[in-house]
Amino acid sequence: MLRQYLTLFRLPNVFTAPSNILAGYYAVVEPANASGLHLAILIICSILLYLSGIVLNDYFDIEVDRRERPLRPLPAGTVSKRKVLLIGIVFIIAANFISLLVSTSTFIIAAILSGTIVSYDYRMKYSVYGPGMMGAARALNVMLGSSPIFLTTVLNINNSARIAVVTVSLFVFVFAISRLSRKEIDETDKVRTAKGSFLMIFAVLAIIIVSGLVGVFLKDLFANLALFAIIMIITFKPLLQRQPLSSKDIQRTIKTMVLSIIVLDSAFVSGSAGTAYGLVTLMLIMPAIILSRKFYVT
Repeated sequence: MLRQYLTLFRLPNVFTAPSNILAGYYAVVEPANASGLHLAILIICSILLYLSGIVLNDYFDIEVDRRERPLRPLPAGTVSKRKVLLIGIVFIIAANFISLLVSTSTFIIAAILSGTIVSYDYRMKYSVYGPGMMGAARALNVMLGSSPIFLTTVLNINNSARIAVVTVSLFVFVFAISRLSRKEIDETDKVRTAKGSFLMIFAVLAIIIVSGLVGVFLKDLFANLALFAIIMIITFKPLLQRQPLSSKDIQRTIKTMVLSIIVLDSAFVSGSAGTAYGLVTLMLIMPAIILSRKFYVT
């Protein structure tokens, strides 16, 4: 039974939530001024919100999954629909409650993120706004990381520039993932969508590189950013050359892209707080990769 819940939670993906928090937090807080307590609360809050989004997504999608993914825990009946709804509600309430322990700004951002998650899962996912809503949720998760000094950040040019680049980059990258994920089942325009997603990633890299060159980030940024770029090139090269594309091709690409959020976040942390902090963030990729061999990512 435990394995069914871990499968439901998309366990490998969970590690992308704290990496977002670290990217947002260190974009505005110097390591010498960091609060371990605040970071711990923010990470727990982020994980709870992420898990609530995952389980509510499956709750509202149960009829679709019965047709397209019948072996998943909820459509297979190994996890009850009522328990899944209860888990989603409890996790959202708990996340918003503990966010109050950090700051009012943290609570406000957590509440907005909660509304975005529920709106996406319940109604917006299949609309034209779906990829934008998914990107916005990731951007808000990054902002959640910066929330302890959110108001001060707005008045600080360097901090506001860093957090703007981080949030915009994560928004565009996750938008590309969400847009491509629609082709996992849909058989039309797979190649064109893959090319569009690759161009979005190229745009993200261009924005970050320029930001590093003009001094928004430390030069420590570039090592992990180069790793991220290499992973994306290796991932997309066969995808752009192979025609026609299968659903498995798309699924493998999405899996790599989702886990690569951690690599991208580690580049931002390196560029804000230094290489050592970036490497610690990058270490989150190890349990995510190991668990991805046993549990679903997409």
